[in-house]
Amino acid sequence: MWRMSTTVRIALLAVLLSFASSFVLLGFIRYATVAEHEALAEAIESALLLALGLSMAFGIVSGWLIARFVGRRVEDVVRVANAVGAGDLSRRAPTSGGNDAFDHLARRMNAMLDRTETLMTELRLLTDSLAHDLRSPVQRLRARIERALIAPDEAQRDQLLSGVLVEADALMRTLTTVMEIGRSEALASRGQFAPVYPSNLIAELSEMYEPLADENGVALIVDAPPFAPIEGHRQLLAQALSNLIDNALRYGGSTKVTLFAAEDDGELHIGVADCGPGIANADMADARRRFGRLDAARGTPGAGLGLALVEAVAHLHNGRLELSDNVPGLRATLVLPRYTQ
Repeated sequence: MWRMSTTVRIALLAVLLSFASSFVLLGFIRYATVAEHEALAEAIESALLLALGLSMAFGIVSGWLIARFVGRRVEDVVRVANAVGAGDLSRRAPTSGGNDAFDHLARRMNAMLDRTETLMTELRLLTDSLAHDLRSPVQRLRARIERALIAPDEAQRDQLLSGVLVEADALMRTLTTVMEIGRSEALASRGQFAPVYPSNLIAELSEMYEPLADENGVALIVDAPPFAPIEGHRQLLAQALSNLIDNALRYGGSTKVTLFAAEDDGELHIGVADCGPGIANADMADARRRFGRLDAARGTPGAGLGLALVEAVAHLHNGRLELSDNVPGLRATLVLPRYTQ
């Protein structure tokens, strides 16, 4: 329900008092005699002088009170800004519980600080994870190159060098994915948006992954009726869906994977569902995190960037990634608005 602000209430009260006093004065003037008119004129002159003095005093007092109120609210914001600038990202601007301009500013500032704190936390995790995940491939590269240099047999040397190429390609894919995540979160790819037909995109991906699904004994089912196109980045949407399909085929452990698209309340739901073991609710956050691996020993291939990229692509399109229980299995859904602003 709409709440009237303090400023509006004071303004309405002032208008009502002004109208009331005007009506009383007009009524008195209309029914007064000549002598009363002269006395009224003298009284008005005296009242005007008194009103001028009172208004000046009231203006000074009101200005001081307003300046003190505004200064105190601004100082609260400045203290928080100084603390954040000094490195304390946990500080937030206080609100009075009302609906004035300062509360609006505080809420927007707090939302910005929440986003900044999240990004800084992810940056620290990214730096640590990137150093950890790239260390082993670089060590393997160095070991293979050293062995290739001292290998007496040319065939053995060629085999070692081909392994170097495989490791280099894996490193390049990891770095490329990290760059795509950063570009998507920075909204740098919106200039490449174009109409994308969801059903056509899913049909192409289904045709591409069908041989791999058959090889793994998985039935690939398409549930994507024709829809009107959306404005989006076709390549990144295809890459996001490809990551979801790869995850379903690699970790789903089921005999059926469904590629789906549906409309709900002006939003497009597009994604992948499997019938495997799924992901426990306690592990959802780790699955979304960059370099997040549910395999603590990191014995399975992959860098843990699949769902992170999907979430970044959803952010690029002003959408979101939803992970839910498919009973059984996992249902990963990209929820995208029809129009991206």
